[in-house]
Amino acid sequence: MFSRFRTRPTARTAAAGVVCFAALGLTACGDTAGEEEGTTVEDIQEADDEALQGEAATTPYAGAYDGTFYDDVNTYVGQEVTVSAEIDSIVSPQAFIIAGTADTTVDPMLVVGATEVTGLTEGAVVEVTGTVHEALDLPQVEEDTGVDFQDDLFNDYDAEPYIMATSVTVVEQDEGDVLDEETGTSTATDSPTSTPTVS
Repeated sequence: MFSRFRTRPTARTAAAGVVCFAALGLTACGDTAGEEEGTTVEDIQEADDEALQGEAATTPYAGAYDGTFYDDVNTYVGQEVTVSAEIDSIVSPQAFIIAGTADTTVDPMLVVGATEVTGLTEGAVVEVTGTVHEALDLPQVEEDTGVDFQDDLFNDYDAEPYIMATSVTVVEQDEGDVLDEETGTSTATDSPTSTPTVS
C-alpha cells in the first residue's frame, strides 16, 4: 500500500512534467510559426521557380574569351554566349580565329557564320554572339550555313569546339581604328561599331 501511495504522486508529477513540456513545445512551435507567418511551402517553391526562370532568361556567358570561359566551354554547348576577344587570324570571309586574353593560355577558337563579315583585320577586338558547338564537323557546318569552305583551312580545328556566330561587333581595330558599318572600311574613332549580322 505504501508502495502504491508513492507511485501515484510520482505518476502525477511525471504527467505534470509531460504536460508542462508539451506546453513549452507548443509555445516554441508557436513562436517559430509566428516568425514565418504568411509564408507557405508554395510561396517558397514559386520564388525558386521564378529565380530559375530568371537565370534561364539571361545569357549563359557574357565576357572575355579567357580561362573562365574556356575551362567551362563544354557546359555552354548548344547555348548562346557572347565573348569578346582579339582576332588572331582570318580564315575566310565567313570565319576567323579568336585568341584568349593576354593573361591566359587558352587555345584559339574558331568562329564561323553564314554571312561574310567584311573589313575584319587581325588584332581587331570583336564581340561575338553565337551558339557554342562541341566539335567542328565541317561538312555539317557547310550544310548548316550553305557555304562551301576550303576544307584544308580548317584542318587544325577539326573536332575542336567552335562558335556559330549570329552577330559580330568590332569593338576596336588594331591601333585604335574601328570598322565603319556603312562602308566596311577601317576608320580612326573611339566609338565601337557593329559589323553586318552573321546569320
